[in-house]
Amino acid sequence: MKRNLKDILAEQVEETTVALTTAAESDGELKMAMQQTVTENSLTVGNYRIDIITEEFAGRTKNFYNIVEGKKIIHSDLALFETAMGIVKRYITNVSGSKVTELEKLDIEYSNALYETWAHQSRAKRGGVNESVALAKASRAKQKVQEVKKRILSCL
Repeated sequence: MKRNLKDILAEQVEETTVALTTAAESDGELKMAMQQTVTENSLTVGNYRIDIITEEFAGRTKNFYNIVEGKKIIHSDLALFETAMGIVKRYITNVSGSKVTELEKLDIEYSNALYETWAHQSRAKRGGVNESVALAKASRAKQKVQEVKKRILSCL
């Protein structure tokens, strides 16, 4: 019996789908990747949607992220996309709790340090007597931004 190419490919696609679905049961990252839908202003993963909100922040434009479950915003104004994805991952893998709270607190720290950095940089650009002081403060605030981002990434 001779099989046509279409049947062979359909069989391979079915086998691959079954293998991926089985693997996703024990691999949260794979499960998330398989459930993603991307649009211009949002990313949907499973039952959660991450909306991208552009806002004015410290005299600049910045993207913030809201996590929506159904029609309810469950987390808002997250400064880092990584934080939003980390929180969604925790919900999907049923490992939320204190880690979600910790990620939220770190994201607020990140946002505050970023605001401080941008504010001091703006002050330094205006020049004047305190330009060097503003640059030093901006440098320190930028270090805080990097430190907090590292802590966020280590929680993921």
